[in-house]
Amino acid sequence: MLEIVVGGLADPPPAEMRYTLCPADRVSGLGFELTPGGAAALITIFVRYNSPIPLPRHTSELAQCSAPLCLLFRFVDYSKLAEGPGRYQLRIALADPVQLALGLALAHHLDSKYGGGWAVEVYSDVWPQFTDILAAAKALGGVLRIYTSVYDQRALVADRVVVAASSLTYEALAVKRQWAGAPLCRTSVPEPVVEIRDGEVLELLKSIWESGGFLSLKYAQERHGRAVVRASQMGLVKIDALTLTVRITDLGLRALGA
Repeated sequence: MLEIVVGGLADPPPAEMRYTLCPADRVSGLGFELTPGGAAALITIFVRYNSPIPLPRHTSELAQCSAPLCLLFRFVDYSKLAEGPGRYQLRIALADPVQLALGLALAHHLDSKYGGGWAVEVYSDVWPQFTDILAAAKALGGVLRIYTSVYDQRALVADRVVVAASSLTYEALAVKRQWAGAPLCRTSVPEPVVEIRDGEVLELLKSIWESGGFLSLKYAQERHGRAVVRASQMGLVKIDALTLTVRITDLGLRALGA
């Protein structure tokens, strides 16, 4: 289900598991595997901003991509997504189109894993440019809610539209607006931190770091096996196909605390 709330906040959508910008009992990073629908939404947004990227498999790869738009996506905590009943505050940058892109990806991820019983709340003013990919959210079992200060006739794409501005007054020809609605929530945007619980991946990172920051791909595969692929999907290492080496990334260094 897709909801658009214009001008303020509305009563939260009923859900067993809710991810929101507002203060919550717990906070959550945005590290998770992308579904085909989530990856397609991300690729579409990047292409329309003239910043094409390779097809990502994990959200943490956005912290390492080189397209200009990727700079905004580095202000996101890509630690593992907290799941289970409860209300979670997302650690995410208050910038377009970061919240819209990751909100869509998260909605597709939760739908593929749980079906229903979830809600994702994000803020975006660029949503009218992406009504085609937002239309896909109408078929999801949970609720994707977009808070915005932009009203556009393309809001018809949503299943539900709420105008939450409680007071509007117009003065002469200046058309001044006075708003007395609820305040929008502040977002928590810490320096991205990755907690690695996979012992094999951690050993791989230590091995690369102790070897000067890179290993040959053949040696890394022989010694660490599938951990190379898992670390690459998490954005912790980068496989260089030209030199056949595995190199540690900035995200991997932060994970090691190096």
